[in-house]
Amino acid sequence: MPPAALPRLRRVKPPPPPLSQGNRLQRAYAAWAAPFYERLAPEQREQAELLDRFLYSRRGLGVWLGLLGALVGSVAGLRQLDMPWPLALLLALIVWLGLPLALLAAWLQPQKFALVELRRRMLGAVLLGLAGALTGFVAGHVGRHGQLDPARLGEELLAKGLLLAPGTLAVVAGLLALQWGLARVRQELLARAREARQASEARLKLLQAQVQPHFVFNTLAALQHWVDTGDARAPALLRSLSAFLRGSTELLGRERVALGEELAIVREYLHVMQARLGGRLRFELVATPEAAAVALPPGLLLTLVENAVEHGIAPAVAGGLVRVQAHREGAELQLVVHDDGAGLAAGWQPGTGLANVRERLAHHGGRLELRAAAPGTEARIVLPLPAAGGEAP
Repeated sequence: MPPAALPRLRRVKPPPPPLSQGNRLQRAYAAWAAPFYERLAPEQREQAELLDRFLYSRRGLGVWLGLLGALVGSVAGLRQLDMPWPLALLLALIVWLGLPLALLAAWLQPQKFALVELRRRMLGAVLLGLAGALTGFVAGHVGRHGQLDPARLGEELLAKGLLLAPGTLAVVAGLLALQWGLARVRQELLARAREARQASEARLKLLQAQVQPHFVFNTLAALQHWVDTGDARAPALLRSLSAFLRGSTELLGRERVALGEELAIVREYLHVMQARLGGRLRFELVATPEAAAVALPPGLLLTLVENAVEHGIAPAVAGGLVRVQAHREGAELQLVVHDDGAGLAAGWQPGTGLANVRERLAHHGGRLELRAAAPGTEARIVLPLPAAGGEAP
């Protein structure tokens, strides 16, 4: 290939070094912040470190200049109201440093600002706010009169106290409401990110399970033997294996799939496994048209069927029947996978696949029920549907 035809490679900018390897100010801050980082969860610690790296870089200089401008402007405005400059500076510092720190805490640790937690802290926050307001009132009195006059201070408190207490309560309530609202938004974003990550991990695990070497090799070995012996079943097995691998790869790359589409992939999987297990595996797939049109996260049904074959039918000497039923019952989708094989072993614990199915269903308001049947095992997915039918929530 001539040099002109070579593709141009984009230069990837390396990530900035951690603060602990930066200049003297960055190293000092990193040493001071290290104990606080250790209290955070790994994901929160990563975000806090990214934020700190931004604030202590050249790009973050604009944030500091903006805070400095807001601080100077607030002090100048309060001085125009005849407030002593020390009190004006203190008040401005509380607002422009305290408020961002309070909101940042709610963003980094939203679980600590749930409604239940805020109710517990409400009394303390109100008392602290009243104490701060009283301190500021006393400081203002001293600044105006040059000394502390208890009698005059009492008169001023009686005259303005009716406004001081409600105003303080309003400020405290407003701050707590801001923290609660920001924490709710943050929790929602984290939940969505967690759901997307779990869905991606589930797709990867399911895809890996479909193409695991022993599954492919065993199937290819059977296929080769049938081809060598001229067995008439070879073409059907090859078609089923190709359709299953191609369909499962495409299916697991989507956010939602119609139940009917996943049933088609499940059918190809069962055909392949039936070729390997022979007459020991029988199956029935029954779904109403209304249920087949429901859109679900991909791989839920396939995981349950795989478990039924691998842990129910394969260990049973006589094999058994895998029956899949799907129908709408009221405002819920009922999806049942039953096998009459070996059943649940003593001390059985759910594996990663079932745990992932349970977590993904929980994000959509559904649930997974697993119970011993007579004989075998029954796995049931219950998922709420809109009143008019169609897609799952």
